[in-house]
Amino acid sequence: MKFLNCTIPKVVLLCIFMFHSIQSDAQGIKAASQDRYKQFASSVTYVVSYDNPFSDFNSYIKKAMEKNWTMTPFEMISWEDFETKKSDSKASFIFISEAMAGNNKNLVFNILNFVMGDKSSGLDKMPDLGSVPLSYVSEDEDFEEDKYLYKLDVFLRFMQYYAKTNIDKPNTDVTALVASNQSMIQSKEIWMLADELNEDVNTVGKIAGYYTGKVRIVTVEEITNAIADKNQDVLILHIVSPVESNSGKCMKFIISVAEGAPYYYSITDVSAKKPGLFLSEDFKKL
Repeated sequence: MKFLNCTIPKVVLLCIFMFHSIQSDAQGIKAASQDRYKQFASSVTYVVSYDNPFSDFNSYIKKAMEKNWTMTPFEMISWEDFETKKSDSKASFIFISEAMAGNNKNLVFNILNFVMGDKSSGLDKMPDLGSVPLSYVSEDEDFEEDKYLYKLDVFLRFMQYYAKTNIDKPNTDVTALVASNQSMIQSKEIWMLADELNEDVNTVGKIAGYYTGKVRIVTVEEITNAIADKNQDVLILHIVSPVESNSGKCMKFIISVAEGAPYYYSITDVSAKKPGLFLSEDFKKL
């Protein structure tokens, strides 16, 4: 995905919380300090419209912000407006872009960036507040959007959960959050889609051989309803994996729909033996 009216650097803002294993390959990554998180809390958050007439992102993000965003006032702006505002170090921004890990052309992702402005105006210098990887970049953009647009409410809840945590407890990363939440995972019910599961764990019966907690294999509609209801008992899987490829990285993230709290995070190498799906080894770690 690219903004149609601008040139986006290929190394933008690899999300700090997700890319522990590959962030050393990227240049210019800058995590927000506690002071910047506090500054965010008193900022206006500008949500940058995606300038693609074939995308549904703008309508989804506007509705999701209206329903979920409570920490700061927010405004929808154009990319042209963003070009003039991004140097405002007291402003915060949410926008979609591509990001590549270093020079690895096999690791190019669509990212929902959540950042503070920076006087340098450099996209890769903006302090990261908790950006979210959405999908691998694919020629079939409509297909990729279908994988994540219905989860935008949860991603916005996560961003605020992550920001609030780092205001109170500086330098808390996703690994620490998972460690603090994982002991409660068996009191929740994990909802997953059938096409996210490897063949040896694609039924509840098979899963029971590796994990004793509650798992349901559900539809997108059921997950959408749980998100709308802020169901306190439901966790969902967000998975970012290569499209029809036996190489690359697969990111797996289990998150609560009610507040966006992370309960599991893993990044693995994809191969013919280990496809970009949720595997039995993942269930063993829960």
